[in-house]
Amino acid sequence: MAAPRTARVLDSQPLGLNVRFLDLVMSEGGPLGFVGGQYIIVNTGVSLPGGKVAKRAYSIFSSDAEQNRFQIAVKRIESGPGSSYMHSAEPGTNIPFSGPWGQYLPEDSRPRTSTWVLATDTGITAALGLVRGTKFTPQLPGSKVIWFVPARDYFIPESKAREMIPSGCKDFRLEVIPDTQAVERPAAVRALIREMAEKGLPESVFLSGDGNVLYPLRDDLISAGVPESGIRLECFFNNPFKKAPA
Repeated sequence: MAAPRTARVLDSQPLGLNVRFLDLVMSEGGPLGFVGGQYIIVNTGVSLPGGKVAKRAYSIFSSDAEQNRFQIAVKRIESGPGSSYMHSAEPGTNIPFSGPWGQYLPEDSRPRTSTWVLATDTGITAALGLVRGTKFTPQLPGSKVIWFVPARDYFIPESKAREMIPSGCKDFRLEVIPDTQAVERPAAVRALIREMAEKGLPESVFLSGDGNVLYPLRDDLISAGVPESGIRLECFFNNPFKKAPA
């Protein structure tokens, strides 16, 4: 079991529709020790039905060049205990968490001719953390970042995402796709990526966000010729491998 840690809220500001930007600093003063693309799990202390405590994962989207201070974005979920707790955290609040966690990382620092970073919905936070990471820098010149959302005001502003993309990144664009509940959603993304693949396959692919979209997309890419070892996937929701509550 990971040792509990705490971070203090330095600043909390609205960022887009029902989204909160939290600027945090390590309470114990030492480095967080994260790599771009990783996340923390916050222990909200809020009790859930059945006696469990609400714990929620949040990707770090700030650069790992700074380790004592980091940023996350939290989308408010209606009646969601985790996001409600985070949205109410005022400057000075100590946030208990564990981490960093996750394997959504560059395999190594070797430059790639072509890297695709494909994110849906709130998965953009993991994508931003990844491409801003120091180990990812050699891949930036050949990297394309595509963010799939059901509406341009769905999460953080597009302008904010563009601002956070490193200047050395080859391309960034936003694509509007059907809503998370729409049955045609996976097919819409797969069709767009199929068009890209016809012009040339990437050496590396990073996928983050909606599992209903990403797992079929991963299978398509493997079938097209992308090595499975060259694909990293971070599922934010609709994880087909997650066990149902007992």
